[in-house]
Amino acid sequence: HGNYDHIIGESTVHLKVLKRIDTFAKSSKTVLISGETGTGKELVAHALHAGSPCAMHPIVIVNCAEIARNLIESELFGHEKGAFTGADNQHIGLFETASGSTLFLDEIGELPIRLQPKLLRVLQENEIRRMGGTKQIPVSVRVLASTNIDLIQAVEAGKFRRDLYERLKPLHIELPALRDRREDIPALARHFLKKETNLSNQKVADINPEVLSLFDAYSWPGNIRELEGVIGRAVLLAEEGEILPHHLPKDVRTPQAAPLPLADATAAANPNATERFMLPFPMGTTLKEIEKSAILTTLARENGNRSKTAAVLGISRPTLRAKLHAYEQEE
Repeated sequence: HGNYDHIIGESTVHLKVLKRIDTFAKSSKTVLISGETGTGKELVAHALHAGSPCAMHPIVIVNCAEIARNLIESELFGHEKGAFTGADNQHIGLFETASGSTLFLDEIGELPIRLQPKLLRVLQENEIRRMGGTKQIPVSVRVLASTNIDLIQAVEAGKFRRDLYERLKPLHIELPALRDRREDIPALARHFLKKETNLSNQKVADINPEVLSLFDAYSWPGNIRELEGVIGRAVLLAEEGEILPHHLPKDVRTPQAAPLPLADATAAANPNATERFMLPFPMGTTLKEIEKSAILTTLARENGNRSKTAAVLGISRPTLRAKLHAYEQEE
């Protein structure tokens, strides 16, 4: 198959994904990529583009959840001068920009339902009409779409059009959660260790076998992205030698036997609860531990840059310095 050195893994489910990428890359048809947050949907989109006939042109990426709802139509389809208040100039949308290449619509489930017929028309007719415009403009775009929600449920809830879903689903790549491909965790962890040590000046050469055992026992709700963050944090704390259990966040150090999804656990503890609350951390985690995890994960993500970390977290550099000093005393 193609060169997928950056998509790590040898598990059966992972190799099936690579085979699908290989098969679908050569087509110009729309591909739907689904999977939980952090499973690597954007990496798959890049691989599909790299193996396609339009690989010589840059891929155009848009996250449908990040654009303000009142701007997304203009962003995707463009607008003519005077199309709405403040439209002082003509604007070329991303479908026209990506013509001759690939347009990756990340989080397609967040596309407002009023714009879904317009997207369906592009997929069917290969032409767009700018906001405020009258003529149809031909475009030649290979569309890739990703979602971390169940689109069938979204259709049933009236939030996603069935005809658009039917158009997207024939070529479908479903990415497994990290907990469903545990045999790939050691290789992924070492890949991120190499990446982190190359980016920083830390001389961390290995991962202790006990750490790999803890990784195998953990449920990884944030999937590959969470593993990358955990390795980045551990490299920062280890500084040299190897990653040891005490370099890991508390929830990873404390394996749970097949943990329930938190909503179910909450409901089991309180069967009369009228609402179920999802929390991004285990029940019983203290506020201090959450703060520490947020600070160290952000620091790892910013490659140890304290100024950027303080800015992202909205705290001053002296406050960050004091917190990090306190964490060093704890270890």
